[in-house]
Amino acid sequence: MQIENKYSANNHPSFGAIKSVECLGLYKKFPELGKELVDTFHKNPTAMDFCKKYDVKIIFHAAKDSINAVNSSIHIFYDNVAKSKFKKFINFLNSSEDKVSLSSYSNQYDIKESLMQSTKTLKEMIEPASITPKPNNGILDSHIEIADTAMQEALAKQTDKAARKQIKLHAKEANKNQLDENTGMLNDSIRDLIDSSK
Repeated sequence: MQIENKYSANNHPSFGAIKSVECLGLYKKFPELGKELVDTFHKNPTAMDFCKKYDVKIIFHAAKDSINAVNSSIHIFYDNVAKSKFKKFINFLNSSEDKVSLSSYSNQYDIKESLMQSTKTLKEMIEPASITPKPNNGILDSHIEIADTAMQEALAKQTDKAARKQIKLHAKEANKNQLDENTGMLNDSIRDLIDSSK
């Protein structure tokens, strides 16, 4: 069974969704290993919940590092909803994107063996922590939770700041109304004083 190296979900625009998945580098030459990573990611509830909350683009990549060594990685680029459009634009110009990345390295006697080993380790990192955990299980979950918590805290601060600004605005408006009312009463008193002297 062969998987597509690139799939785009642009025909289903929604707030939180996987916008694209790509298997690059050596995963183009060995798509069966890329499929293993895609399927493992799909079975991770924490990762899938994150993808339902935020727009994400996922890249699985494997590259020859030296002689027969391979570096396999996953990069989850997400739309940081806590950033303003201006900050997102600045990040775009600086190529500084919000992402969660993990990588594994293997150096076996040939490229395919190295790729198989680095993919196996990366799969373990993507898998959630289980009842009988492997050393690398749950690593992706913890990185995703850190990114999600940071965004939620930033959103909470923005909400708090907006609420405080609204309170100040209401207080300022109340003070202005009170000033207008007091000024009106003063003017009435002055008018009454002047009228009583006639």
